Amino acid sequence: MSRIETKKIGEVTVAVCRDMKLNDDLVIQEWGDQLLDLLDNQKVTKLLVNFERVLFMSSSALRALITLNKKAKDSGAALVLCSIDDNIMEAFRITRLDTVFQIKKTEEDGTKALALLSDIAPGAR
Repeated sequence: MSRIETKKIGEVTVAVCRDMKLNDDLVIQEWGDQLLDLLDNQKVTKLLVNFERVLFMSSSALRALITLNKKAKDSGAALVLCSIDDNIMEAFRITRLDTVFQIKKTEEDGTKALALLSDIAPGAR
């Protein structure tokens, strides 16, 4: 089962999380693998992960995001997160992950932020 829905907005690939809760290890593994596949096999260079449907996220899901962030940096891709529920955002603040990830309030804001990167040379991100 697909854990994400993807769409293209210009050069930006938007991955919308389909699950309301990211707390089951199998679900998180599938979700993380599908996100990594966007970077590994589909060679996405601008990825926006949209959490508009997600109301709960476990620490395992946070670890999957850290892995995704490392993969994005290693491959020269830009990663932005958006539409994170206030309660989940508090977990990002407590763990200081809000300083690790670029997080935007809305999908539109995230898309605009990634679109601005078109003038930046690869590897300069």
